[in-house]
Amino acid sequence: MKNKNRNLLVIAILSSLAILLMTYKCENKVNNKTDKLIDKPTTENANSKPIEGLDIPYQHFEVDAEKVNTLTTNEGTQIRIPKNAFLDEDGQPVIGKVKIEYREFRNPLDFYIAGIPMELENNGEKKVFVSGGMFEMNAITENNKNASVNPKNLIKVDLLSTSKSTDFNVYDLDKKTNTWVLKGKDSINVKNKEKELTALSIPPVPQIAKPYSFSIKDDTGEYPEIKEYENVKFTPINLNTCAISNAQEMKVIPREHGIYEVVSITKLGKYRNERSCLCYLAFDEGKDYNEALRKYQKKYGPLIQKKNDILKMWDKYELDLAKVAILKSNLNEKITRTLEVNQFGFVNIDYESSFPIGVELKPNFVDADGKKLELKNVALIEKETNAIYRYTNKIKFNPKKTNILIGITADNKLAFIKSKDLNKLSNNSASIQMYIYENKLVSYDDIFKFIFKN
Repeated sequence: MKNKNRNLLVIAILSSLAILLMTYKCENKVNNKTDKLIDKPTTENANSKPIEGLDIPYQHFEVDAEKVNTLTTNEGTQIRIPKNAFLDEDGQPVIGKVKIEYREFRNPLDFYIAGIPMELENNGEKKVFVSGGMFEMNAITENNKNASVNPKNLIKVDLLSTSKSTDFNVYDLDKKTNTWVLKGKDSINVKNKEKELTALSIPPVPQIAKPYSFSIKDDTGEYPEIKEYENVKFTPINLNTCAISNAQEMKVIPREHGIYEVVSITKLGKYRNERSCLCYLAFDEGKDYNEALRKYQKKYGPLIQKKNDILKMWDKYELDLAKVAILKSNLNEKITRTLEVNQFGFVNIDYESSFPIGVELKPNFVDADGKKLELKNVALIEKETNAIYRYTNKIKFNPKKTNILIGITADNKLAFIKSKDLNKLSNNSASIQMYIYENKLVSYDDIFKFIFKN
């Protein structure tokens, strides 16, 4: 009987533990609807900077914590900071100045140089993050203490992107556990260059009349609306389609973009014939033209200045994008992805993707003379994908893509093989012949141009 009672006691304890465990799991499931923990990166090199002495530099700003601030980064990203956005170590709003350090990661070379973990394991499968934009932001108080975000007044970041896909999610990097935490979605805004300019509705500059320009006049006095065109001439846009003539009635109809339609109407009993001609306004060279130009500049001067400002903004956007992005994008579209900063540190806009398939190679590296090479931080970059694939054993790549395989030698030199040679290799290839970049690895711009531009 004693043994039986002991067994019953053990069963009772185990049952209680099972109930507690199930309760904990259920509560944990309910409490984690917003934040989803992503598995740790599987790469051995995660968070290690592969190129000695080279990193992505920070940009530095200083703001008044008690005021609204808008910062613009070198890449064109805007950081919108509400007042009282920072908390001190005691959880109280920061008073005084706050130093902001910020840096952006836009392409696989950035991820590689900074040693940012871009790998994860999901349901037993190794995957990588494809990035739509990433940054690191930290805040330091006047007492050189780290500030934290104020959840009641979150900072918003308008990050330039080359993709308007809705497949991306927002992740924060937990530095303690080296895990990415899912925080939700960003919002996407797309501006179109042509639409922005067209919306200004600026007619073209007045033209000097050409030999085939014509004028119209009302001899009857019955059409006073024609009088405003008394000193104006009309230049047909296309002479071949212009078919007006003297008539009993004339109409001038303003169309879009500074175009006017002149209509001549001939009537004879029940007969009515309308002919039209699309034209630009024109003026005789001299007094009439100078006066027309003066009136034009006075009326449309502010809009013309706004147009010039918009064009400068688009020129800067193209330059910003060329510096940081390797993916082709429609330069008539400006894509902005907006997110809230839930914590300082690394923030990434990503979606999960599988490793490339097609060819599998053993990591048997040799130099141009066939001598064995020992490489660390081996990684594959596809120009068509904003991701980096790090390898510690078998090398996988898709020969239909534009690939470059890189690694670092024992004496801190960049070893590489580009698509032209890499894509010739097959599963049966015994070795991978790498080339050595002989220049010192001290300039980000030189490496960027070498990898992506050459």
